[in-house]
Amino acid sequence: MKLPPFSERQLRVFVQELTTQDDLAQLHRDGQIELHYEYLEQLYACLIKANDPGGFSVEFEVREPEQYTRSEYEHEVQRGALGQLEFQPSSDSIRSVSWDPTAGATDGPPMMPPPFRPLTPNEGGLLDPAPSMGLSREGPTGAGVRPAVAIHYTRDEATAPPDFGSNLSQQEFQKLLLWMVEQEATDMHITPRFPPTLRVDNVFQPSQARTLSPEEVEKLLYSILKPHERAHFEEHNSVDLGYQVSGLGRFRINVFRQLYGMSAAIRLIKSAIGSLEDLNLPSELLWITNQQTGLVLFTGPTGSGKSTTMAALMEQMNRTRQLHILTLEAPIEYLFENRKSLIQQREVGTHTPSFEHGLRDALRENPDVIMVGELRDYETAQMALAASETGHLILATMHAATTNNAISRLIDVFPDSQKEGARAMIADTLTAVVNMRLLTHVSGRGLVPALEMLKNTHAVSTVIRDGKMHQMRQVLSTASVEGSWTFERYLANLFLKQQISYEDGLRYAPDKRVFDQMIEAGRKRQRKGRDGRK
Repeated sequence: MKLPPFSERQLRVFVQELTTQDDLAQLHRDGQIELHYEYLEQLYACLIKANDPGGFSVEFEVREPEQYTRSEYEHEVQRGALGQLEFQPSSDSIRSVSWDPTAGATDGPPMMPPPFRPLTPNEGGLLDPAPSMGLSREGPTGAGVRPAVAIHYTRDEATAPPDFGSNLSQQEFQKLLLWMVEQEATDMHITPRFPPTLRVDNVFQPSQARTLSPEEVEKLLYSILKPHERAHFEEHNSVDLGYQVSGLGRFRINVFRQLYGMSAAIRLIKSAIGSLEDLNLPSELLWITNQQTGLVLFTGPTGSGKSTTMAALMEQMNRTRQLHILTLEAPIEYLFENRKSLIQQREVGTHTPSFEHGLRDALRENPDVIMVGELRDYETAQMALAASETGHLILATMHAATTNNAISRLIDVFPDSQKEGARAMIADTLTAVVNMRLLTHVSGRGLVPALEMLKNTHAVSTVIRDGKMHQMRQVLSTASVEGSWTFERYLANLFLKQQISYEDGLRYAPDKRVFDQMIEAGRKRQRKGRDGRK
């Protein structure tokens, strides 16, 4: 992928993260300086050169561990307080400015990187065997410091889509899709009175595109709708559809009406179905692929990775088990190839009129596993629970913020007169709830999945059956030995491995106090592990 060039501001931040006052003095005196650091268990040399007038350039070289002696490495990691760099394009020099201790917590002196050795994958960790990089804060309460190296490539600069004129046809729409793919965006929004806009790494990215009028958006979006999709849209003011461009990929599109006219939300569906390892998901989820019956709920807000995770688990079944798998989707997203299993995919609105009808048909189609795109209403929920009771494994998504909310919402779709029976049915058939979020990586580039997992145990079943959902968090927090874990635990693990920032972990943790306690417990394990090797 071709990235836009660094701006002057980005280079200032870049060099500021790597240098001390002494480094900057040497740069001013000698015109260049070479620094060394470790990142993701790899050693690098960084050569910074001063250029005229008043600029600089940065070059990197990968170094092998044997190129360093321990004394050289320790000298590099014990450099002094962080300076701030003032970039002056109109000047003949670059000068350093002393660090201001009254600045924000993220502008403090650097902490020491980890000792010169790769940490073991699970050292101090909780679940995910992600690379260890050293801690980005001294303590969980916010009085922290910069990581040893934290290079953030931001996307503040607006990007320019391909030129499109007044003839807004399907061909012009596909140009926008190409722009979306090239920018590694997960989503694109096309709306009146605003330029087409992308979401990259969980952040809306500014666009240099021109503003589109309501008439232009309508012409553009109608160009991609098939006759039956157009009829559905005109009747219901919204329509979901799958859209494929040869050589580019598949897209899930929702076209809808809003205050100023037609709009569209477009999501890229990756052509390849990734494994759990590819997706940075914990191997503990493989337990789901070995279940024979029951209901597994994947919950979280839109764009949290629910469908992608379900697809990865179904592909694992496809490769390892001989099953008949049936999917009900609106629209079809990932395309599967039959391997050990037979997978048949049905699209709601095209192959079946509704999820309810598709599930009723499925009971006569001899499937082992049924994937339901979304449990939206009473009829669909009732059919899904009935299917799980009759010996099928049901994988389904729900839009719910927490694990508790997911179970409560499933109960609440039933009429009051049926709620007691619904609780009993859910208590008996629920296999697990996986609640998900996607967080921005601490580097500012890429997304990191965070998830909570609740397995149905006797204690969980009792809480559901008795309608005491307020006790579920307590049950979940004490069920780690049975394969469940909380968001707080998983988020603390991601922070300790420096995949997410402390601020993001704290923002998404349901219980902030527990999140801090998990971080402290993880650090104690790290210290104990280091002491045990001495």
